[in-house]
Amino acid sequence: MPSFVLLLAALGCESDNELQATVPRTEVVNAGSITGRVCDPTGRTWLADALAYVNVTDDAGLIYQTEKAFTDLDGYFTIDGLPGNKDYTVFVTYGPSQLMAEPVHVGNGENVTLAEPSCFDPLELDVAVVNGHYDDFGRVLDDMGFVNHHPIDGTDQEVLTQFLSSPEELAKYDLIFFNGGIVEDGVIYDRTDRDNPVPATIMQNIRDYVENGGSIYASDWSYDIVEIGWHDKIDFVGADDVPDDAQLGDYEQLQAAVTDASLSEYLAKQYIEVEFDLPVWPPIETVDRSVSVHLTGTVPYSDGFSDYTLSSVPLLVTFNAGEGKVAFSTFRVVRNGNEDILRTLQYVMYNL
Repeated sequence: MPSFVLLLAALGCESDNELQATVPRTEVVNAGSITGRVCDPTGRTWLADALAYVNVTDDAGLIYQTEKAFTDLDGYFTIDGLPGNKDYTVFVTYGPSQLMAEPVHVGNGENVTLAEPSCFDPLELDVAVVNGHYDDFGRVLDDMGFVNHHPIDGTDQEVLTQFLSSPEELAKYDLIFFNGGIVEDGVIYDRTDRDNPVPATIMQNIRDYVENGGSIYASDWSYDIVEIGWHDKIDFVGADDVPDDAQLGDYEQLQAAVTDASLSEYLAKQYIEVEFDLPVWPPIETVDRSVSVHLTGTVPYSDGFSDYTLSSVPLLVTFNAGEGKVAFSTFRVVRNGNEDILRTLQYVMYNL
């Protein structure tokens, strides 16, 4: 081969090597994703239809793209198609409110799952509903998404006695609801025999259940459970030591004041409608300072001889007892099963 050909070949090889050495190899960047879950600001339900988004920037920090996703019915979102090896901030908004601004690094092809926030989940609670004649917590719980609620026939004295006589049965449940109109005489109290050991044992079991971390919600005529169990917490009208003596309330439909600031913020309202569609419900006069008052209203009652009006008295209250809590509403919840009351009950149950 002529020498000049060899020279050109050598120069050509040298040029190729220099070119390969000066051109950097480009790393393949695979897209990643971010998955998270959003809770309502109150922490009481998973939030659907919230907007989650991230801004994608270039090397100069300029935004050239925004990737969005909406939360599903269970509060989950996934933002995918994100260039890897980049830092992002996940923003979550709902209406005019920004709920989240969390920095996240997405590696090359990485699918990042954010830590799940604490949130009320009715599917995680085991609830007993003691059915009565004058309320229907079961139907209300269905409307609120509870699936693990178990009925106890509170109109059958034997069934109710057996349930409340067993601490082991009570301990199976996170919450126990007492509808108005359950069998009380001979179970919660005994009008003819105050030395009957059954009511005393049952009331001690209920107190122990709450003291050990359980929670109860009673309504309307089931007030005797609260009055006998925690007589120093709520002062009902009538004689405290006479069963059913507080059942003097009259028909009324009123605008209840939401006196709990957190509940008012949650509802975005200062007043909600409450109806007393049946008479002889138990009005509250006063409560101990340790009792939280959520709703108040001006209500009428009659003792058969005179008519009275109580101004701005509690309608819905809760209080601590040991490790557990007690809630009581003077009104029947099933009659007031509108959106405001359902959200109010959800708020109360979360706090229970």
